[in-house]
Amino acid sequence: MSTSTNQNNQATKAAIHELVDALRSCDPDKLKAALHRTFTPDAKIQLGHPFGKLTGPKELWETVYEPLTKAMPHFERRDFIMISGPRWGVPNAEEWVGIGGNFLGTLTSSWLGIPPGTHPVYMRFHEYFKVEDGKVAEMQGLWDIPQVMLQRQIWPMGRSLGYECMCPGPANGVGIYSDERNEDVSEASLQTVWDMLLGVQKGTSRNPERGLSGFWHEQANWHGPAGIGSARGQKDIAQHIFKQFRDGLSNNTRHLREGVFFAENELVGFTGWPSGTANHTGPGFLGMPPTERIITRSSLDFWRIENGAVRECWVMVDILDIYKQMGVDVMARMDQLLS
Repeated sequence: MSTSTNQNNQATKAAIHELVDALRSCDPDKLKAALHRTFTPDAKIQLGHPFGKLTGPKELWETVYEPLTKAMPHFERRDFIMISGPRWGVPNAEEWVGIGGNFLGTLTSSWLGIPPGTHPVYMRFHEYFKVEDGKVAEMQGLWDIPQVMLQRQIWPMGRSLGYECMCPGPANGVGIYSDERNEDVSEASLQTVWDMLLGVQKGTSRNPERGLSGFWHEQANWHGPAGIGSARGQKDIAQHIFKQFRDGLSNNTRHLREGVFFAENELVGFTGWPSGTANHTGPGFLGMPPTERIITRSSLDFWRIENGAVRECWVMVDILDIYKQMGVDVMARMDQLLS
């Protein structure tokens, strides 16, 4: 790997170092200051429902983080993945950083209508940042808000077919890279994920495992958001994760070429907004009867490659927005269950 390429990689991560440190600090004032120093004033921000599109650090603080710091005082974030790299397949590509981990704290007052409690809760997040001239010019982020609902024992959606848990970070312990980015390894990892995503499209509801063999480790781990859950091994992933997509969705198309892929060694990131479009024409998807609606989905995903196969992946989908498109206001339904 060239010295200049590695310097770009390290500089990209350095651009968000203050923000990462502030989010870990449990200090709201430090976080507010870091947001304003890290982002450009007109940064483009896309978050999951109910936050949506925002502009700049001021709106991000006032709409998202300030209410969270008041409801969950002294929260902290534990990152288990942080990778960076240039956008794959694009000449003179922009640099991206991808971070995954968990918020941890105690809801001492209501947040987004979720009732408070005395026990700590965790909330997984995936966030991607485009860095230009040492500043964040674009952010895409998804927080697993339904995961907090589940822990507060209020569940207004269909039951997960997968297993609900606080998912672990990479099994080999290498999620926060300090070593140099190896361009050849990163390229090979990206190609494996690309080929795998094309391969799994061959699966059907009768044969949901088609496309997994050859791309996925036999005991791969798939970690999805609350409402979908986690699964282990090709058979479990096929039956409890992929099958509901095969049964419930037709004309299911992933917008791979429009999305952003990047990698650092054996870890690969992908963001698509939206990442796919489908017709909701069959039963089983998220436990919902068919609505005959065209739905889009936004996702931020990580994969870890081991010996040329996907060993584990972390998938974050905007579940609340998908339900909204299917005609269900999850937040309103939660309020009804609490009334």
